[in-house]
Amino acid sequence: MSSVARQNLEAQLADFDELMAARDAICSTGAGRPARRQGAAVIRGGVLLLSAAFEGYVEDVFDLAADLILAGYPHSVRKQFKKDTSGRLNNADVRKVNMLFFNIGIPWIMGHPKLHWRKFTNKSVQDTLNALIGARNSNAHGKPRSVRKTRARFWRNFIARLGDKLDEIVSDEVASVTGSRPW
Repeated sequence: MSSVARQNLEAQLADFDELMAARDAICSTGAGRPARRQGAAVIRGGVLLLSAAFEGYVEDVFDLAADLILAGYPHSVRKQFKKDTSGRLNNADVRKVNMLFFNIGIPWIMGHPKLHWRKFTNKSVQDTLNALIGARNSNAHGKPRSVRKTRARFWRNFIARLGDKLDEIVSDEVASVTGSRPW
């Protein structure tokens, strides 16, 4: 079972897939350089969407975990806590995700021993996330960085897998505090 945050991420990834399908409708497969120029803005928009989707996921899964770990505190205190922490997250790069989860006693989540998978060491997970966020920042701040469709689709699949892994890690960490798995 996955968290509500992970389920919401899946909906965002479906939006990315729809955007890439629209790009394919604009530029036929195998069109070469003209297609890269013509569809480049759509792909850059997809990169922004992926980055925003991951940031939203991180905020949501943090908020779910915070509510469970801090269940003994009044709702108003938890609400203010989330506003002051996840509500201030911008650009969910490795450092910022680590700093966010420190607030609920999950230190160095992006360096967690379980955060790896086949052909992805923990270092490559961190490097790939930072590369996506770097491309997002360049494109969002007026320095367009060319991104090929294959790279954008790679990042989409990477974010899906990263969401699965973070869901598992956060669930384990919440269970170690509360005594039961939340999802």
